[in-house]
Amino acid sequence: MELKYVGARPIVTKSGVCFDETKPDNYIFLTPIIDILDALEDVEVGKDIVDIKNMEINHFTKNELITSIKKYCLNWEDLFKKREDKANQRIDMFIADNKKYRNLSKDEEIALFGNIKIMRNYYLHYVLNEMVYKTLLHTLADKFHKLKFNTLLFPVGVNHGLVLSHLIPLLEEYKPPYDATLTIEEDYGIIIGKLEIKKV
Repeated sequence: MELKYVGARPIVTKSGVCFDETKPDNYIFLTPIIDILDALEDVEVGKDIVDIKNMEINHFTKNELITSIKKYCLNWEDLFKKREDKANQRIDMFIADNKKYRNLSKDEEIALFGNIKIMRNYYLHYVLNEMVYKTLLHTLADKFHKLKFNTLLFPVGVNHGLVLSHLIPLLEEYKPPYDATLTIEEDYGIIIGKLEIKKV
């Protein structure tokens, strides 16, 4: 199975399939997080302010993206092996919830299982993208901890700010934990993002 964009999280019911647009496919965040990780590669430890506003914005082919991910995602093969179990767990939980709360008739249950079967490959891709992205977020949190900076300046756009907003809960749970604040500011007429972090 390859890594690819599939779309928003599927919601499967006895009536068919719709998509939760508030839960986008994490595939869209893979290139932006690689952009940030690449930009931090040569940053020296202990700088107060790290400025990556002019970082390179990558436009990867599928193969280039996978090569770049493997550079930061050392458990790549494990993720591929675990995706099946993770997708099956999610499907089983979804089936259990439907049976518990929806009082399905036998025909409705057959329709639900049929719709889930149709969407199985979609689930596998969605779950794999989610697992890869979460692994990269943990790698980025480790990188922040290692570099020991207080402020990160970054370009706004192409989902970089969203990636860093997803990172904040990880930093708050890190050992030791960090306080993190993300703001958008104007600098000489240019909109920039600022992430300030400090150990709690």
